[in-house]
Amino acid sequence: MTANSLVKRALSGLVLVALVVGMTLAWYDPETGRAGGTFYLLWTAVGMLTLAEYVRLVAKKAAALRGKTLWLLLGGLYIVQAFCLIQRMNPMMVVTLMTVVWMADTGAYLVGSAVGRHQLAPVISPKKTWEGFAGGMLFAVGVALVWYALYWEGIFDGGVQLWGAEAYDDHVVGALKWGGFGLAIGLAATAGDLIESKFKRILGVKDSGSFIPGHGGLLDRFDALLLAVPVAWGYVAWAGLMWG
Repeated sequence: MTANSLVKRALSGLVLVALVVGMTLAWYDPETGRAGGTFYLLWTAVGMLTLAEYVRLVAKKAAALRGKTLWLLLGGLYIVQAFCLIQRMNPMMVVTLMTVVWMADTGAYLVGSAVGRHQLAPVISPKKTWEGFAGGMLFAVGVALVWYALYWEGIFDGGVQLWGAEAYDDHVVGALKWGGFGLAIGLAATAGDLIESKFKRILGVKDSGSFIPGHGGLLDRFDALLLAVPVAWGYVAWAGLMWG
């Protein structure tokens, strides 16, 4: 990758992050957990554009697929469920979730580039390594704990509810549960990324599109989030975390 490509990728990534975080949190009311109109506008638009990108990609590469209708149905439901669930979440939790996903990817890239030797999924994604995977998990858990310490610990008495009991301000339990949240999301993000990599390999394409300069399509940027969102819902329900 050339220096110009790296600069373009970095700048477009910063713009994307600023836009997504800004619109997610605009007019957010921390006391009630209510989102502003830009939150719903953003995630409805991203969901529709991602779905359209997927449908266009499947239609264009139909010859590479067996059972195109089934692919459209299952893939469409996979995309739609994530963006519908996002719009029922507390906006600050959405930002927390995205941060954990992004940092898991960043940690995997940095550690994998530095010391990666053993391939994680050589057929699906040859560049991913077990060392990078471990780095991604550490970053994901670390970021989740930082969010707990800096924000969620002070919300809802530590943001922890002990399996159906009253809210209980226990820092150790809170840290363990939020560390578990980071681990669960890190695993889901990795799996979501591999699912999309497998899909692109079947179709014989490098990127799902060219919507984001230097990054590819929306599916390329939100692939990990598609699986991380339902996992976040499941983990919150199981562990009794509160997001408002």
